[in-house]
Amino acid sequence: MAASTSSAKQNIMQRLKAVSALAPANSSTSYKAWQAQSAAQRLARFKQALVAAHAEVLSLTSSSQLSACLLELHQQYSWQTAMCGIGGEWHGLIKQTLADKLQLSHFSQPFEQHKHALFENTQVTFTACDAGIADTGTLVLKPSAEEPRSLSLIAPCHVAVIKASQIVDNFAQLMAEQHWQQGLPSNVVLISGPSKTADIQQTLAYGAHGPSELIVIVIDGE
Repeated sequence: MAASTSSAKQNIMQRLKAVSALAPANSSTSYKAWQAQSAAQRLARFKQALVAAHAEVLSLTSSSQLSACLLELHQQYSWQTAMCGIGGEWHGLIKQTLADKLQLSHFSQPFEQHKHALFENTQVTFTACDAGIADTGTLVLKPSAEEPRSLSLIAPCHVAVIKASQIVDNFAQLMAEQHWQQGLPSNVVLISGPSKTADIQQTLAYGAHGPSELIVIVIDGE
């Protein structure tokens, strides 16, 4: 019995040693990052990928329409409680538009001070975006003290605002344009659709570990 086990072990080791751990020297396949032929194609792919991932995409021609869009969303979803940061590109407009329409909190203290409100009493959160990736329909957020990471990770609904000019073709282009090779960002959040997970039977569920709804407002003309 022992001799048989030893022999089997030796056979396995010999077969493992005979297999090269290196990838084939001459590979016939290579990955080419997707590239848009035009700005219109880039924008269309970005939106299509987000919709395919079950995000809601709203298009505006200019930022002057953002206030009206937020009011329409408020009426549509009947939000009563919301949270945003204490700064960021759209903070002032969000505050001016919604402060008297619902209970709008500001993420101005350490997370522990906002933990209960975020998990229990906040229906929607608002953030800006640092960039977007058209190939995968991905939002790129760079959290800061003004707009902490938790704003995009916990509440049932996350509303993100992005300009078309912030959208790049692919992830490699994003890293090159932002010079990540000279120093990686300390904190980046990549969002490609609402939070989703699947069990062992591959039943897909949304919102198990984060927002079940993602609303992306794209300002096409800026």
